[in-house]
Amino acid sequence: MPSAEDAERQASEWIARLQAEDVTAEDRARFVDWRDAHSRNAKAYEELSATWRELVQAGPLVRAVNFGQVMNAAATPPVRRRRWVALAAAAVIATAVGLGTWNFYRQREETGFQTAVGEQAQVALPDGSSFDLNTNSRVRVDYSPKTRVIHLDRGEAFFKVAHDTQRPFWVRAGDSWVRAVGTAFNVYIRPSGVEVTVSEGTVKVVGAGSNEPPPMDAPVAVTVASVTAGEQVNVQGRAEVIHELNSAQLSRLLAWRKSSLYFQDQPLGEVVEELMRYTTLKIEIQDEALRQLPVGGTFQTNPEGVEALLTMLHDGFGATIRRDEQGHVYIESPVNQ
Repeated sequence: MPSAEDAERQASEWIARLQAEDVTAEDRARFVDWRDAHSRNAKAYEELSATWRELVQAGPLVRAVNFGQVMNAAATPPVRRRRWVALAAAAVIATAVGLGTWNFYRQREETGFQTAVGEQAQVALPDGSSFDLNTNSRVRVDYSPKTRVIHLDRGEAFFKVAHDTQRPFWVRAGDSWVRAVGTAFNVYIRPSGVEVTVSEGTVKVVGAGSNEPPPMDAPVAVTVASVTAGEQVNVQGRAEVIHELNSAQLSRLLAWRKSSLYFQDQPLGEVVEELMRYTTLKIEIQDEALRQLPVGGTFQTNPEGVEALLTMLHDGFGATIRRDEQGHVYIESPVNQ
């Protein structure tokens, strides 16, 4: 008798196989044999097929956070299968991305994933790579038999790339291409430019025009910045500045992946600017002295984290917090200063 975990894992694999372009009559016959071998197989396939149909009906653009919600609803009972829910979600995400990219690729389209303000998501790709999507971010996945291309249209994402020298992995962000093989790195589109932080391996950063495809490997070695683990490059136009990071700095920069942000004696203005990414509130600091106030602490990457900062400023520093009906928040120095 197959376990529930095995049945669902195999069901997700069958969904992907049956949607592939090269599916054969033999594949379909083997699927029928597998499905009919046990009622648990049939049940798992029907549940995951229903989930997949929902994703297809949603169109090529899918809010990534919905995957976990859909899978939580499909997985029962919750206590016995809590561990499998996470694994099943990852499997279905991989299946969904695989089916979506291959099917949409034939139609010259791409599959997109996005998060709203204050949301984060993890997406597994069919080649074993994955990415974490930060707040208010959007990516488009464009896989082909020869290349793996991700377009980061806005926001921030952390990529963990499965090694495959035959299929280069490229990330397009702003006017830069980032080339990776078996690497882990973070890409953040800031108003001032693109920031690339490498935690494992090496990436190469290539400048590009607005509609240029990924460059060939041959010129990559001589036309780009090479960034290795523990380094960060900031790209502003054609200017590239590489910084070395210690382990503490690297951990702080990537702490958002654990749904938290850590600050140590950083100016309040910088802290507010970073936390505003996780809320729809528009926060203004009313005077320069308060903007330079050193602030430290750990805050959640969601609206509650922003409220925690405002509470700390009011209770701990005596700052005045004013709000209006349009969602603006004004931070003012204590009256007696």
